[in-house]
Amino acid sequence: DNVIIKEKNGILDIIFNRPDRKNAINRDMFEKLLNILKDSQSNPNLKAIFLSGTGDAFSAGGDVKDMAQSNDNATLQQKTISLRRIMEVSKLLHENSLPTIAVVNGVAAGAGLALALACDMRIASEKARFTTAFSKVGFSGDFGGSFFLTKIIGTAKARELYYFSDIIDADTAFQLNLVNFYKKDEEMDEFTDFIKDKFRNLPPIAIKYMKQNLNNAESQDLDSLLNDEATFMMICSETEDH
Repeated sequence: DNVIIKEKNGILDIIFNRPDRKNAINRDMFEKLLNILKDSQSNPNLKAIFLSGTGDAFSAGGDVKDMAQSNDNATLQQKTISLRRIMEVSKLLHENSLPTIAVVNGVAAGAGLALALACDMRIASEKARFTTAFSKVGFSGDFGGSFFLTKIIGTAKARELYYFSDIIDADTAFQLNLVNFYKKDEEMDEFTDFIKDKFRNLPPIAIKYMKQNLNNAESQDLDSLLNDEATFMMICSETEDH
């Protein structure tokens, strides 16, 4: 499969599996991601979602050749609607009630970078490389990368990385707060398992509402946020976990 799905002890692993193409994501893969992420919302056994790639890459981005071939006879409007539909993957990662974590073991470029940014947290190996890539191929950017990058590292630096498409390494990404952790290659599996265990031991209902609070903080005014915080706290107070 071009997308491998594993579920174990409350952790859902979604793994891009086109190592010969640096895990470039084609339309079929985006469709699978849409379905997987929608289904995850109704799975009561899950505690977190981890997104990663096989081989030496996270994802080199959208498979532009595949997209072009599938839209050969489409109008501009049809192409726009089609792209917007699969871009919902970023929203599902960001707004999923479960914590989402990207494990970046190599290149994360273009749409691949955007999907990593849509996640709540990022773990990077020392071999990780990040680039928006779009200006190098005459594109303006998609999958919410401009939204997430601006939120995470600030508008001036985000514009620099978009305009110039510079490639940054794991250490630079860590200094920019682009990644939460970065580890040596040989430490990645053990550290990722450590983070998975931390999520397994967290109270799922409280974490669900905590993520909602943090997402709301990006757009709500303080009064609205305080109202929701009060409601969610009282809901959590009735749970067995509390």
